[in-house]
Amino acid sequence: MYSIFLVDDEEIELEMMRDIIRWEEMGIYVAGTAINGKDALEKIQTIQPDIVLTDVQMPIMNGIELAKQVTEQFDWMKIVFLTGHDEITYVKSALNVGAVGYLLKPLDLEEIASVMTRVKEKCEEVRLKNRSIQVTKSNILKELIYEKNEDRKSNLMESFERLERRSYQADYTVVLVSIDDHVEEREMFIEDAMNQIRTFMGHYFLSCQLSWNDVSLREGEMLILMDSHPRVMQRLFWVELAQAVKQALPFMVTLAVTEQVGPLTQVHALYDHARKVLSELFYTGYGKVIFAQDMRMNMESDQLPPFAENELLEAVQQMEEERVVWMLQEYCTRLVTLRVRKKHIHDWALDLVGRIQDQLRSNPSDTNTAETRANVYHAIYDCQTIHEIEEAVSQILRHMMDSMKDRFTDKNLKLVHQVSSIIQQTYHEQITITSLSSQVYLSPNYLRSIFKEKTGVTIHDYLTRIRLEKAKQMLSDPSLKVQDIAQKVGYESTSYFISLFLKHQGVTPNEYRKNL
Repeated sequence: MYSIFLVDDEEIELEMMRDIIRWEEMGIYVAGTAINGKDALEKIQTIQPDIVLTDVQMPIMNGIELAKQVTEQFDWMKIVFLTGHDEITYVKSALNVGAVGYLLKPLDLEEIASVMTRVKEKCEEVRLKNRSIQVTKSNILKELIYEKNEDRKSNLMESFERLERRSYQADYTVVLVSIDDHVEEREMFIEDAMNQIRTFMGHYFLSCQLSWNDVSLREGEMLILMDSHPRVMQRLFWVELAQAVKQALPFMVTLAVTEQVGPLTQVHALYDHARKVLSELFYTGYGKVIFAQDMRMNMESDQLPPFAENELLEAVQQMEEERVVWMLQEYCTRLVTLRVRKKHIHDWALDLVGRIQDQLRSNPSDTNTAETRANVYHAIYDCQTIHEIEEAVSQILRHMMDSMKDRFTDKNLKLVHQVSSIIQQTYHEQITITSLSSQVYLSPNYLRSIFKEKTGVTIHDYLTRIRLEKAKQMLSDPSLKVQDIAQKVGYESTSYFISLFLKHQGVTPNEYRKNL
């Protein structure tokens, strides 16, 4: 699709052009309108459409003057004139300022379609040319980042600045964009994600009237080179960009902002600095904007603080999952504060898990030991952030505790737990003792007996408790009616639900809701 901007001082004709002409059938959409040249120029500078269709005779600023100023600023933009006069002087004026076509009033729909076909061909030529220039600049920039030979660097810079069409040497700033590793979990190839982020940022920077260049470097990593525009050097600009990316795209990115400027000769140094900033991702986690001035690059530590390993082992042996998670969270927070180096944290995590496994292993000659060690090694060393390491260790320890529970839990308790899980997942359905017993391959009477023995309550009482707890949660939503809640938790009869609620809670559902 191509965008068109419409300008006419006759508001009725402007509305008719916008609403009556079937632009979409021609592969065009209306990006904006204006009633005079001055108003149009301000909007065009912001919107930057592909095509401008403007009347010639207008107050304040006529179409000829508008076309001159537009083509001076945006030589790629295509101008088409509207005129009620078919004198050759107007046609010549239109052609002299670079117009690619003109339309005579009153408008003829077939003529519009014919002219727009030619205009779109010109627009496509511009797109192909710009794409070629952008690719060439990207390749030059990539060479500049790694080139060591000074003569070669000088030639590359001259080529780059020639393509930039600058008459002066600009200062630039560099930002690294890293697509986080969870993109693959969303079944999206990194290359597709890179194309999405490139397209999004292109539109975003264009809307801000900012020029930019990008280079794809490592997998899932892109360098952005921008003029050191005052807006670009403000932190709020990058924070707002990150928020816009989060809302628009189905994955997270981390932005490493160098907050340094320099000429093109220093692009390699700017890139190296950006990579150091991006390494802070290990401590901050994914989806953040990391600013160079917030980092403490020279404060990394090789010293691990003491860790209460025996206390952690005791918590694991007693299967206190919350205590285990809390201890790991507290220690990892200290590691971030002290900025202990990434390698030492990986090593600590692997050694910790190995020692706890050795303490808990019931069979020292277990043949799966080597395989387990290899899995643990990859689970930890594949982590890119300290938060991932913390979660990986937590998961491994949870698995150990689950294995211990399996060893120490009798068969009947497992069955009761299975039935409890079924009830918790299907409480909103019609549940009977018969349906439950068939799922665990027991007789209804035997299931009643072992459930009461292990839980202290009957299956019916347990189901009622679960349903009423869910109902209490739903009552906090004022948009849900009591009868709707009754059905959502498995009761077809609203009156029966209310009587049950009153019996167990001492108040009716509506009275309970009022007290929330």
